[in-house]
Amino acid sequence: MLFKACTRTLIRGTATAGLLLALAGCGGGSGGSSDPVAVALSGTIDIETGTRVDADNADALALSNTRLGSPQSLPAEYILAGYVSASAGAYPALPDFPATGYPADPDDTFSMRLRNGQTVELQAFATRAGASALRLTVDGVQSNVTTSTNSRISVTNSGADGSYTVRVESEGPTPMLYVLSTAVNPTGNAVSLRWPEHEFVEGEALVALNNPVDQATAQSMLSQNDMVPAQELAPGLWRVKAPVSKALGSGEQAGAATLDWIRALQKRPDIASATPNYRMQAMTPVDEPLYSAQQWHYGLLNAPTAWQLAPDGGEGVTVAVMDTGLYRGSGGWHSDIDANVSTNLAGSDFVSEQFDNDGQPGRDSNPADPGNSVGGSVYHGTHVAGTVAALINEEGGGGVAFNSTLLPVRVLGEGGAGSSADLLAALQWVGGPEGGQPRANIANLSLGGLPYIQSLQDAINTGTERGVIFVAAGGNAGTSAESYPAAFDNVFAVSAVDGAGDLASYSNFGNWIDVAAPGGDASRDGNADGRGDVVVSTSASVINGSLQETYIGLQGTSMAAPHVSAVMALMKNQNPALDYGAINAFLMAGELTVASCASPPCPKTSELGWGLLDAGKATSAALSAPITDLLTASPAIVSLSSEGSLSATVVLEVYGDNAQAVTIDTISEPPPWLNIEPLAQSEGTRFELPMSLNLDALEPGISERASIEITYRGGQTRTLEIPVVGQEVTDQQARDAGRHFVLLVDPEPEGGFYTTVAQTNVVAENGRYRFAFVPDDGQEPKQLNEVPPGNYILVAGTDLDNDALICHAGEACAEYPVAGLREEITVSAGEAIEGIRMTTSYSRPSISAASPDQLPRPGFRGYQLLSPNPDADDVKALAQP
Repeated sequence: MLFKACTRTLIRGTATAGLLLALAGCGGGSGGSSDPVAVALSGTIDIETGTRVDADNADALALSNTRLGSPQSLPAEYILAGYVSASAGAYPALPDFPATGYPADPDDTFSMRLRNGQTVELQAFATRAGASALRLTVDGVQSNVTTSTNSRISVTNSGADGSYTVRVESEGPTPMLYVLSTAVNPTGNAVSLRWPEHEFVEGEALVALNNPVDQATAQSMLSQNDMVPAQELAPGLWRVKAPVSKALGSGEQAGAATLDWIRALQKRPDIASATPNYRMQAMTPVDEPLYSAQQWHYGLLNAPTAWQLAPDGGEGVTVAVMDTGLYRGSGGWHSDIDANVSTNLAGSDFVSEQFDNDGQPGRDSNPADPGNSVGGSVYHGTHVAGTVAALINEEGGGGVAFNSTLLPVRVLGEGGAGSSADLLAALQWVGGPEGGQPRANIANLSLGGLPYIQSLQDAINTGTERGVIFVAAGGNAGTSAESYPAAFDNVFAVSAVDGAGDLASYSNFGNWIDVAAPGGDASRDGNADGRGDVVVSTSASVINGSLQETYIGLQGTSMAAPHVSAVMALMKNQNPALDYGAINAFLMAGELTVASCASPPCPKTSELGWGLLDAGKATSAALSAPITDLLTASPAIVSLSSEGSLSATVVLEVYGDNAQAVTIDTISEPPPWLNIEPLAQSEGTRFELPMSLNLDALEPGISERASIEITYRGGQTRTLEIPVVGQEVTDQQARDAGRHFVLLVDPEPEGGFYTTVAQTNVVAENGRYRFAFVPDDGQEPKQLNEVPPGNYILVAGTDLDNDALICHAGEACAEYPVAGLREEITVSAGEAIEGIRMTTSYSRPSISAASPDQLPRPGFRGYQLLSPNPDADDVKALAQP
């Protein structure tokens, strides 16, 4: 294939529109010569399945200035990025780049087939011109508006299957980007569409050594390798600080410099991993006025039934409340919980000096909550503790496990903030010494906002092995993106519901959620008592000029998690042998939750996990032996397609270490598009169920779904449901994420910014992009796609809003080799690099176990395109790391 340099044309718009940027596409051709063009680097960019692009986005309009005259046709399932703007205008200028304009495009209209129960979901993203509002309309169904770039809105088709018109309209003065998608599941298949922005402590890192050595040797080694050892968190795992010589600066500059320093540490051969010391937050979005008589959440939880079954209220069970500490007045702890607070508090305050505000900077033995030095205080930990173990004394609201023991563990300081290093030390302390007993039976973690951190998972695993049961708040961002510690293995992740038992408007959701509990929703009155649904519990407030203990109403998954912890305390009181595995088996079997289907156990959902917790059922279940005949399926959901796998073998196994044989009685009849082979045997603890796709029975382009029911007998008769998805994929040729700009950027940032050295642009052909850069021939004028020898980062993405930046939220992005895990490419003189493969999509990776070297990107604005008139001094770009 022959390649020629990309040409660039500037199209000047009206005075109000400013300068519309248009970059002509690259294509094959001889360029006036029959000689092949030399290639320095070339490759292919694949497009994620189902990807589509708004055909009249700002980049396209800058080239054609022609809006679509009829609805754009879309497949039954897709993910599409688009642009709308009520009027034309201009963006603020970028350094070394003239001001670019944005065209008017008030609305986008699409035509698609919708099934009953299928959801259309929209997420909005601000542009450099600011944030505005968008309206989503599905004809004959309903209309909705989003005014926040952090929220998602959706419309579910409650009508018949058929063709529908979907419209996205601008409701404000500035241009906006959006991502539109569909799913049969009413909650949608939401993905993370923003780069990870987890906050971290500037100038600190958590470092794991490849070869753990004694403390003195490790301190010496760290000190000689650009680190100041601050604390050994575990053998071979250290919290370190950047040396003074680093001169990190302050504010945004300090954050970027910290990440640069951590990247350098990750490259050292003696370091296994280096990650930021992430900040965490208490998960409470709002506080409300006093509702001292409002106890709706205990009725929804069915707590009165549980108290009849467990009249001693969790006595003998210790619940660690890992939070901001507890309110303490002159007479002791809050009077509603004082009698239940443990006296074994030596070393229970883990807040490090940077976050501490209790007058005793750093770790100590006083887990009292001093409140915030600036702004109001809700005494978050006190509120959580009251839900667990407030006394039933007719003076306030009682706790669910009203006779359990509270172990306050202070890990959050000023403003409800803390660090992952502090949490790690606290988790290890709660788990107890090696060979000893844990300090608590249950640990409540009403905090979060962390990415995956292996050392925290290890500490939780160790605690679980020693018998600790971990419960964590699922998060209040209204997203399916995994939030840790809730999403860790061996942790019960809790979503929040309102007074009607429906998912709260703010609550996170996803297949990692395990169970739901009352968390409140101040914007709703689900229980029809005339007030907002908030959870009332113990706290403190300034009354008549002095700080006094009181009760306040809050909402959040922080409020939901202690309901679960307290119910598990009731269960442990009835059966001390219960551990995570046994309780999880009960949960999966439907023994702990309100039945939401005709034949429990009910399937897991992304909103409520295994269901809404029922304290009465849970306490009753604890009175019997753990279930040993629960059949599970792996994979839990089977996906078959002509593009992926046409067949799969589902492994059916009885859950638990003491599995008992079960007998499979029936397997439901599969639909015509699915073939299921007979089981080799009907009795045992492990079975294999082969499935395959019958393409002849599928309608091309339409996803089919079925649920295979397996009825089996152990101690009782149960039914296991296995969802199966089948599809003949036909969208390979139609995939299009919009015109892509492919950039080679200098991997060494200057002041937190990168320099773009070479650029080309390509359009989708047969569902993929092909690109090429040519060697720098040293001649003037220099072509944009000429690249000199050197080391580079290879990125590609769309500029749908025409602002001269690619890869920000709401636009497609690809990075080599994997988005979020950039690796350098070395271009050498006379040597061609061919066959590069990347994948572009609108989704962004989460910081997870699969990407231990991935770092957050706070304030990431995208990669800037080259200047229209590049020369030796005029090719700088503004992309933050």
